[in-house]
Amino acid sequence: MKSKSIKIFVIFLLFFAAFTKTDISGWNISSRMATIQSLVEYHSLAIDHSSLAAKTGDKYLYNNQFYSDKPPMLALYGSIFYFFLNKGFNLSLTAGTCLAYYLITLLTVGGLSALGLVYFHKILVEIFRIEQEWSDVLVLIAGTGTSFFTYSILFNNHTVSGALLILGFYHLLKIEAGAKNLALSGLFMSLAGSIDITCFLFIPFAFIVFIGKSLKSLIIFLLSCLPAILSYLALNLYVSGSLIPPAMNKALWDYPGSAFVNGEENLSGLASHESLSDLLIYAFHMILGNRGILSHTPLLLFSIWGLIKIFASREFPYKKEYLYLSISCLTYILIYIFRTDNYSGSAYGVRWFATLMLLLCLPLAHIGDSLRNSKPLKFLFLTIASASITISLVGTYKPFLHFQKPGSHYTFLVSLSQIGSKCSILSKILLFISASLIYFSFYKLFKKFQFKPPGEV
Repeated sequence: MKSKSIKIFVIFLLFFAAFTKTDISGWNISSRMATIQSLVEYHSLAIDHSSLAAKTGDKYLYNNQFYSDKPPMLALYGSIFYFFLNKGFNLSLTAGTCLAYYLITLLTVGGLSALGLVYFHKILVEIFRIEQEWSDVLVLIAGTGTSFFTYSILFNNHTVSGALLILGFYHLLKIEAGAKNLALSGLFMSLAGSIDITCFLFIPFAFIVFIGKSLKSLIIFLLSCLPAILSYLALNLYVSGSLIPPAMNKALWDYPGSAFVNGEENLSGLASHESLSDLLIYAFHMILGNRGILSHTPLLLFSIWGLIKIFASREFPYKKEYLYLSISCLTYILIYIFRTDNYSGSAYGVRWFATLMLLLCLPLAHIGDSLRNSKPLKFLFLTIASASITISLVGTYKPFLHFQKPGSHYTFLVSLSQIGSKCSILSKILLFISASLIYFSFYKLFKKFQFKPPGEV
């Protein structure tokens, strides 16, 4: 099992290395890199002296200094790699194409994303006892056929928090094995929240899993969450003078030139919809429409079927854990539907939902035998999984696009059009080769699974 885990990690790290972006562009990435540069070069969380501060509007003013609105925890982690790159190899962060940015992203985001896929596999094989052939198929499509792939190639918090959640869930599934797993589960889930605040909701909903368990188990879990939560709050206090997340503290954004005060942009978490029809239209495009989680990852239709099978079964042993996941993920999605209005900005699909992808792919583990025994289902699965891979692969061209009006275009078609008109011939060839390798691997693994008799070890 250890050699298998190493193999998965290395393969996906190399895979992400081939796609990881090299240029610092856009407000989001410039804001995060400005913090990392300031930490290493100026020993401060304030970004005023960073050459990248002028490239971003994702910043607020506190005590006459500008700070990135992104939670600092991920930047603190990324700054470790930048310290060695800057001090040891004299590499610097600069706007545009940047080797330092590429390496920081690969080591920080790519490394943790690959680790997330390792633990996704460990859940399938160690916990759910899924046959190796089917787990190989699922690891491949979870890593290449969802937005987890699209957002593992640039510096962002979504796939990192998603990887930490899957690590936390792995240890939560093993709480009967002792206090160590309880502590690790709480630690990883709280770290996910300190990087992506919405992930904190996975902590209170974990009470579902502890129904019928000892009070001591719950206390250990909650205590293990405290270090990351307290660190998160302390950092908020230090960089903004308030426990309220800076990205949601409107007073900090009242400065000349702020796009979030003059009406150009709304702060996520503080937005609202003017009418019920606006809310319904927004929800439609977030789920099924131009930016939808299902229209960009149709593979999840089979996850929904998997959940139905789980809750319809009388003997399935992990119903409580799947109830926890279902409620947590649904709440996560609803928060973004009700409290945002910009479809995650100029992103491909809805970037916020990349956090959930590995968790949402877990129910696929329980449909293997049904697929093997039905030719129509096999054909449908191959078709939809291939479509998901195609959509995710197209998204890697430019995970951040440009729109006149967010939500007005199906981002898959926008990106596909840009590949056709703006992508160089060499890039097209490389994309075609990559797609061919992924499809070949997928069909080879699926064929191996298909012809193995169920139950054979």
